[in-house]
Amino acid sequence: MPKVSHDYVIKKKKIILEAALSVCKVKPLYEITMRDIIKASGVSQGGIYRYYSDVDEILVAIINQANANADYKEDVDAIIENSEIPKEKLGKLFTFLGEYIKENLSTVGKIHFELTILFANNPERQMKILPNITENESGQYLVERIFNTIHEGISLGSFQPEVALEDLFTFIMTSIDGIVRDVVLQKCYGMFQNEQVHIDEIRLMNTLCKSVQALLGCK
Repeated sequence: MPKVSHDYVIKKKKIILEAALSVCKVKPLYEITMRDIIKASGVSQGGIYRYYSDVDEILVAIINQANANADYKEDVDAIIENSEIPKEKLGKLFTFLGEYIKENLSTVGKIHFELTILFANNPERQMKILPNITENESGQYLVERIFNTIHEGISLGSFQPEVALEDLFTFIMTSIDGIVRDVVLQKCYGMFQNEQVHIDEIRLMNTLCKSVQALLGCK
C-alpha cells in the first residue's frame, strides 16, 4: 500500500463508516455484508480492505462512534446542578430522556436493538465484537441520578413513597425499557402504524414521570 497521510486515512475511514451507517438504517445489522458497504461507499473492494479487515470491524467502529455520540453525562449533571427542588429535578430528567430518545433512537436504538439479536444468533461473532466495543454508561448514569433524586426528595420530606422503593425503581426501569423498545419498533420497523395509540417519546416520558411523582406522594 502506498504511503498516505494520516488525514487521508481518516477521510477514507469516515467515508466508509458514513456509508455503513446509511446501510444500517435500511438493513438489519445482522444481515449487512462487506458488499453492501462497498456499494454504498463507492470504495473498491481492494480499497476497503486496506482500512477494515471485515464487516465486524466496521460494525465495532460504528457502534463505538454511536456510543461516543450518546454520551450525555454533562447534560444530566447540568440539570442536577441547576435544579434545587427534587420534583422539578425529576421532571427535567424525564423530559431530557424523552427528548434524547426522540432525536437519537432511530439510529442508536436500532443498532443496539439489532446487536442483541446478532449476538443471540451468532455467539462466535459476539465473542469477536463485544470485547472491542467501548461501553457507554450514560443511560445507566441517568437512571442512577433519577434514583438519587428520589432518595434526596425522601430525605428532605418532599417525597413520601406509597410503594416500596425496590418496586418503584423496577417500575421505572422496565417502563423506560418498554418505551425505548416500542419507539424502536415503530420508527425503525414500521410497527404500530395502524394502532390508534400514537407513540410519542416525550409525552410517554412525561406520563411516566407523573406516575412516578404520584407514587412518591407528590401534590
